[in-house]
Amino acid sequence: RAGGGPWHWRGSMASEGDPNRRVKVYMLGEDGHWDDRGTGYVQVEMIQALDSLGLRVSAEGTPDKTLLETKIFEEEVFQRQGDTIITWTNPESRDDVALSFQEAAGAQEVWEMVCQVQGRSPHENSGDEYEQDPG
Repeated sequence: RAGGGPWHWRGSMASEGDPNRRVKVYMLGEDGHWDDRGTGYVQVEMIQALDSLGLRVSAEGTPDKTLLETKIFEEEVFQRQGDTIITWTNPESRDDVALSFQEAAGAQEVWEMVCQVQGRSPHENSGDEYEQDPG
Protein backbone atom coordinates (compact mmCIF):
# COMPACT_ATOMS: atom_id res chain seq x y z
CA ARG A 1 0.00 0.00 0.00
CA ALA A 2 1.23 3.46 -0.85
CA GLY A 3 2.36 5.94 1.76
CA GLY A 4 3.15 3.45 4.49
CA GLY A 5 4.45 6.25 6.69
CA PRO A 6 7.77 6.11 8.49
CA TRP A 7 7.16 2.53 9.63
CA HIS A 8 7.06 1.04 6.13
CA TRP A 9 10.00 -1.24 5.28
CA ARG A 10 11.63 -0.85 1.91
CA GLY A 11 14.62 -2.64 0.51
CA SER A 12 15.90 -6.17 0.41
CA MET A 13 16.58 -8.62 3.18
CA ALA A 14 19.71 -8.04 5.22
CA SER A 15 22.67 -10.03 4.02
CA GLU A 16 24.45 -9.53 7.34
CA GLY A 17 23.37 -10.13 10.90
CA ASP A 18 20.11 -11.62 12.09
CA PRO A 19 17.07 -10.38 10.12
CA ASN A 20 15.01 -10.73 13.31
CA ARG A 21 17.17 -8.03 14.89
CA ARG A 22 17.22 -5.67 11.89
CA VAL A 23 15.62 -2.35 12.83
CA LYS A 24 15.14 1.20 11.72
CA VAL A 25 15.74 3.81 14.42
CA TYR A 26 13.43 6.83 14.58
CA MET A 27 13.47 9.85 16.85
CA LEU A 28 10.64 12.35 17.11
CA GLY A 29 11.86 15.72 15.88
CA GLU A 30 10.86 19.11 17.23
CA ASP A 31 8.59 19.48 14.18
CA GLY A 32 6.52 16.48 15.34
CA HIS A 33 7.76 14.20 12.53
CA TRP A 34 9.64 10.95 13.01
CA ASP A 35 13.24 11.30 11.76
CA ASP A 36 14.89 8.18 10.33
CA ARG A 37 18.23 7.81 12.11
CA GLY A 38 19.35 4.76 10.16
CA THR A 39 19.11 1.00 9.83
CA GLY A 40 21.02 -1.44 11.98
CA TYR A 41 20.92 -4.42 14.31
CA VAL A 42 19.68 -4.25 17.90
CA GLN A 43 21.22 -6.12 20.80
CA VAL A 44 20.28 -6.26 24.47
CA GLU A 45 23.54 -6.06 26.38
CA MET A 46 25.38 -4.58 29.34
CA ILE A 47 26.36 -1.04 28.39
CA GLN A 48 29.38 -0.09 30.47
CA ALA A 49 29.08 3.67 29.91
CA LEU A 50 25.52 3.60 31.29
CA ASP A 51 26.29 0.95 33.95
CA SER A 52 23.08 -0.76 32.96
CA LEU A 53 21.52 -3.34 30.70
CA GLY A 54 20.41 -1.59 27.58
CA LEU A 55 19.62 -1.57 23.89
CA ARG A 56 22.40 -0.92 21.41
CA VAL A 57 21.75 -0.53 17.68
CA SER A 58 24.85 -0.93 15.49
CA ALA A 59 24.69 0.55 12.00
CA GLU A 60 24.16 -1.85 9.12
CA GLY A 61 27.37 -2.18 7.14
CA THR A 62 29.35 -0.28 9.82
CA PRO A 63 28.97 -2.36 13.00
CA ASP A 64 31.39 -0.15 14.97
CA LYS A 65 29.05 2.83 14.46
CA THR A 66 26.34 3.05 17.14
CA LEU A 67 22.99 4.48 16.01
CA LEU A 68 21.35 4.19 19.43
CA GLU A 69 22.42 3.34 22.94
CA THR A 70 19.91 3.50 25.77
CA LYS A 71 19.48 1.79 29.08
CA ILE A 72 16.39 -0.26 29.81
CA PHE A 73 14.68 2.01 32.29
CA GLU A 74 12.89 0.54 35.30
CA GLU A 75 9.96 2.84 34.58
CA GLU A 76 7.45 1.31 32.19
CA VAL A 77 8.28 3.74 29.40
CA PHE A 78 8.54 1.05 26.70
CA GLN A 79 5.42 0.23 24.65
CA ARG A 80 4.56 -2.13 21.80
CA GLN A 81 2.89 -0.56 18.78
CA GLY A 82 1.48 -3.36 16.66
CA ASP A 83 3.65 -6.37 15.88
CA THR A 84 6.88 -4.70 14.76
CA ILE A 85 7.36 -1.45 16.69
CA ILE A 86 8.68 -0.67 20.16
CA THR A 87 8.51 2.96 21.32
CA TRP A 88 9.54 4.81 24.44
CA THR A 89 10.23 8.24 25.88
CA ASN A 90 13.61 8.48 27.56
CA PRO A 91 12.78 9.77 31.08
CA GLU A 92 16.17 11.49 31.33
CA SER A 93 16.46 13.24 27.93
CA ARG A 94 12.70 13.29 27.10
CA ASP A 95 13.55 12.01 23.59
CA ASP A 96 10.82 9.98 21.89
CA VAL A 97 12.36 6.93 20.23
CA ALA A 98 10.96 4.13 18.06
CA LEU A 99 12.47 0.90 16.78
CA SER A 100 10.74 -0.50 13.71
CA PHE A 101 11.65 -4.17 13.33
CA GLN A 102 11.85 -5.88 9.97
CA GLU A 103 10.44 -9.06 11.54
CA ALA A 104 7.67 -9.35 14.13
CA ALA A 105 9.56 -12.25 15.77
CA GLY A 106 12.48 -9.93 16.45
CA ALA A 107 10.25 -7.30 18.04
CA GLN A 108 8.75 -10.00 20.26
CA GLU A 109 12.19 -11.29 21.31
CA VAL A 110 13.46 -7.85 22.26
CA TRP A 111 10.15 -6.92 23.94
CA GLU A 112 10.35 -10.05 26.11
CA MET A 113 13.93 -9.19 27.13
CA VAL A 114 12.97 -5.60 28.00
CA CYS A 115 10.08 -6.87 30.12
CA GLN A 116 12.31 -9.45 31.80
CA VAL A 117 14.80 -6.74 32.80
CA GLN A 118 11.91 -4.64 34.13
CA GLY A 119 10.37 -7.59 35.97
CA ARG A 120 7.01 -7.41 34.21
CA SER A 121 5.05 -9.72 31.96
CA PRO A 122 5.55 -9.19 28.20
CA HIS A 123 1.81 -9.85 27.76
CA GLU A 124 0.78 -7.13 30.17
CA ASN A 125 -0.80 -3.97 28.77
CA SER A 126 -1.66 -2.42 32.10
CA GLY A 127 -1.17 -3.33 35.74
CA ASP A 128 -4.82 -4.21 36.41
CA GLU A 129 -4.76 -7.14 33.97
CA TYR A 130 -3.20 -9.47 36.56
CA GLU A 131 -5.48 -8.94 39.53
CA GLN A 132 -6.48 -12.62 39.35
CA ASP A 133 -2.89 -13.87 39.52
CA PRO A 134 -3.06 -17.48 40.75
CA GLY A 135 0.28 -17.09 42.56
